[in-house]
Amino acid sequence: MATKKIDSTEETEVVENMNNEEMWTRRQEEMRLKAVAERNSIQVSLNEAFPKEVERQLKKGGTSLTYIPVSEVISRLNKVLGFDGWSYEIIKCERDALDPEFIVAHVRLNVYGTDRFTSVTKDGFGGQKIKRTKNGDIVDLGDEFKGAVSDALKKAAQALGVGLYLARTEEAMEAVDAIPEPTIDPVIEELWINFVSLSKSLSPEHKTRLGAFWEKYSNGRPKPTKATATQEDLTALLEHCLVLSFDATAREDIDNV
Repeated sequence: MATKKIDSTEETEVVENMNNEEMWTRRQEEMRLKAVAERNSIQVSLNEAFPKEVERQLKKGGTSLTYIPVSEVISRLNKVLGFDGWSYEIIKCERDALDPEFIVAHVRLNVYGTDRFTSVTKDGFGGQKIKRTKNGDIVDLGDEFKGAVSDALKKAAQALGVGLYLARTEEAMEAVDAIPEPTIDPVIEELWINFVSLSKSLSPEHKTRLGAFWEKYSNGRPKPTKATATQEDLTALLEHCLVLSFDATAREDIDNV
């Protein structure tokens, strides 16, 4: 049986094609890692605590609550995402059907990116009680509508991590303070805070997927705490949180992590 002889030109083309394919594969991996790094940088900037001087206090039910004015939230979004990198739309803003003394608003926050990994949408719901004079007259209904929209916008931004540290639930507090520890590595401390903050912004479905990831990644180990988590554990969890928060699909097989 005759064998086709490959001349030097064909050999060169084969080698060049292989090299081009390897270069393209490396380039794709470099782009993926760069995108992850950029998302991580954006998330850290969004999660950053606000200066104490911009925080405001609100007395509610005998408790003093700390909040951030909507102007500061908008400033944070402009600074991190760019003034043309986001927008919001008012889905609904009206007097509540069950309690007309309240204005309720539904706002959708859109973050624009170059691909499906960076383009996200978050919804927020807010409300405002109508203020009346001693005679029962409404003071300024327009202000109440504006307040409800502002509240909803802040809730939507909170889902991206903006001011999320101010809205930690008792569950989140327990996650941070569950086990007292005498000394925590500063690196672990920082990673843990970022993980708790980011994981709280996930939807219930994504939290379930995060739990499944941890079960496979850890081979059935108990859920980590600040005292038991390693740097490798938290790095893996943070990266998976980022993927979930941007509705991306992990490209790595978690069984091989």
